Amino acid sequence: MSSNSSCATSKVYEIPTLDASCGALLKGNMSEVMDTCCKQATPTKYQDDCGIYCLAQGQDVNHLQKCLTSKSGNYRDVFCRGNLNATATAKPTGARATSDSTTGTSATSSPTNAAIINQPISKAGLGLIAMVFCSALMGVVA
Repeated sequence: MSSNSSCATSKVYEIPTLDASCGALLKGNMSEVMDTCCKQATPTKYQDDCGIYCLAQGQDVNHLQKCLTSKSGNYRDVFCRGNLNATATAKPTGARATSDSTTGTSATSSPTNAAIINQPISKAGLGLIAMVFCSALMGVVA
């Protein structure tokens, strides 16, 4: 663990992803434990090497958390993001990326937050809005 005084801040408990993941304070054998428990995901150090985390890829948050706490013997320094049954939405990247045997390519995408643009509005929804508006208008006029 870094001797940097910034390790004493609460920022280390903020995993730098919004995806389903678990992190831990980087002390003792936690780096090796992360390598063992993270399966498809590559463990990543953050906050000036004070913390380490990985995405819950190939397993849910509950299994990742149980593996980290049981193998490290440390329940206080492990923390997770997401519901216990959540799995990461990002594809595996880095050294542990899986390859496609038919094309010989490997999965190397990174997580993105995307919004769907130009979603169509249903005719039933428009009709309902028109009915509510007309009812309100008739209530004011009457």
